[in-house]
Amino acid sequence: MGFLERVFGGGEGLPAALDVDGGRGKVLAPVAGQAVPLMEVPDPVFASGALGVGMAIEPEGDVLFSPVDGVVSVTTGTDHAIGVTDEGGADILLHIGIDTVSLRGQGFQRLVRKGQHVSAGQPLMRFDPGLIRKSGLDSHVVVCVTNTEDLAAVTPAVPGKVDAGELVLAIEY
Repeated sequence: MGFLERVFGGGEGLPAALDVDGGRGKVLAPVAGQAVPLMEVPDPVFASGALGVGMAIEPEGDVLFSPVDGVVSVTTGTDHAIGVTDEGGADILLHIGIDTVSLRGQGFQRLVRKGQHVSAGQPLMRFDPGLIRKSGLDSHVVVCVTNTEDLAAVTPAVPGKVDAGELVLAIEY
């Protein structure tokens, strides 16, 4: 049995997709948890907004769902982050944890491939937030629009408890 099977269980199959009310201009929470402004994330690049407008969520689950209908535009060799470009051209970065590149892929399992069309609520990745925390790393999932400057507006929702599939960012094109 491989590491991912031990962490995530073997034979479970893919996690079920969420039934969500997505659509143009809606960026949905990729995980359930406590949503906070980016400025509260313990990483100066994200906190400064240098990578775009967004939110962060302290995750309660272990599945990362697509926040939009779009195409997987970015993957990483360590599977700690993934990018999805929505149908309006907004580039959404989902980054699991802070400095989690140091885990070198341990505790992450990507379920989609670059270039694949995905629907809002579709599982993108499994991850182990407990392993992230046990490794002394912050486990916030960052959701940000990296091409904010190309859009009319990106507005974060009010911080607080969110369920996976709830609106966290509104985009005007």
